[in-house]
Amino acid sequence: MRKIERIKKNISENKSIMTRLKANKYYSLDDLIKDIRCYIAALKAGRLQYSVLSISRSGMCRNITIQSCERSTWDHKTRYYYRQYNNLLEILGYSIVRGYTDVIRVGGCGMNMLFATNYSLIHTFARMGFISKKECSVLCQKIN
Repeated sequence: MRKIERIKKNISENKSIMTRLKANKYYSLDDLIKDIRCYIAALKAGRLQYSVLSISRSGMCRNITIQSCERSTWDHKTRYYYRQYNNLLEILGYSIVRGYTDVIRVGGCGMNMLFATNYSLIHTFARMGFISKKECSVLCQKIN
């Protein structure tokens, strides 16, 4: 079995991801795979940016954005844009802040929630089969 087929099988076996994926008519399994690969590539290259926009009064929730700087060539000119991972994060179960399209809400306190979010995402990608355990142990510690 090829790697991509194994990854699709692993994702398809996760009922909660498949339920959210089927509910979003503009986002497919192939889009999910493409976004995960872009996230991993951006993290490896150091182009991934996490930002805390606000913290709740109680300190238990943070609104954060995750984006990466991407390069594209259009009309023989190199241009840069920020890729946002809101669809990927929504499919994986993170809640999108109402009124915003690129902000997620993360709960918890007493630790660096940006680190915890990246740690959780990388371990999820490793379980899906995108990266090896060795890569997972390196990438889960990396945050810019």
